[in-house]
Amino acid sequence: MLLDVGGTEIKINALAGNQWLYSSSRHVPSLASETKLVILEHLQKLLLKTIEKIEQREDRLQAIGFAFPGPFDYENGISLMQDFRKYDALYLVNLRQCVQEWLKNSGRAQVPIIFGNDARCFALGEYHANSSIQKGIYLTLGTGCGSTFIEHGRVVGHRYGLNAEGMLYDTPFKEGVLDEYLSVNGLRQLAEDKNYPFENGKKLAKSALDGDKEAAAIFQAFGQLIGEGISSFTAIFEPEEIVFGGQLSKSMPLFKETLLQELQPVQPNVRVSEDPAKSTLKGLYRIILDQTRGEEDV
Repeated sequence: MLLDVGGTEIKINALAGNQWLYSSSRHVPSLASETKLVILEHLQKLLLKTIEKIEQREDRLQAIGFAFPGPFDYENGISLMQDFRKYDALYLVNLRQCVQEWLKNSGRAQVPIIFGNDARCFALGEYHANSSIQKGIYLTLGTGCGSTFIEHGRVVGHRYGLNAEGMLYDTPFKEGVLDEYLSVNGLRQLAEDKNYPFENGKKLAKSALDGDKEAAAIFQAFGQLIGEGISSFTAIFEPEEIVFGGQLSKSMPLFKETLLQELQPVQPNVRVSEDPAKSTLKGLYRIILDQTRGEEDV
């Protein structure tokens, strides 16, 4: 069973070999800014409902995997997010213990509960779907900026100017760190700098596509901002591809040109994932298989 727990939505599915439980993963609101009790009750209901669906098909649940944004103690299942505009109420909550308790109280057997970084899961799913790629950068743009660099099948860390996790979110940039700019917060700030009313990225993109030149200019500035933020990394890493996921990536046609201009002279193939949710769940599935020694039904 697989859950991609994002800042806006939670995507849910289960995979046994190549067989998905749902042909299209379920998408539900994350309630990420709610109280601890509301978030945990929401996760519990989603988890148990999906398990019931698996049991109705007479499949055997062998593991539960969560793709979570960082910072997060993935080994122990403890959320470390604080002041990240999402899941603040879960700070220091041991989610593995919560899930174990939910299984116990519902009369179900314990199974391995595994946590993976959502950006890394996305990257693994995208990278392994393309056998010809040796070096790639994978970015998720939403309430924060997730990032993973993969070289010859291995996630890169402590090299090319990256931190130990191989991520960019805490890289100093302008008056803060990259996560504050390569995200919806950065897009909002660009709009506010132009005194343009901002509600969310989706509505801003619609305005731009409908011919609003000011809205279009904001996205062009956003592409320039992204390019400026990652150009030093692409210059030394020289990726063959940069793949984008996350809610903001849906607006790629509005900012791709200025992004590419900032990346010169490096010219990677820049594209948007066809199905970011499925890629994330597939990457999470790979992590689960690695940690459960190849068990097939999850």
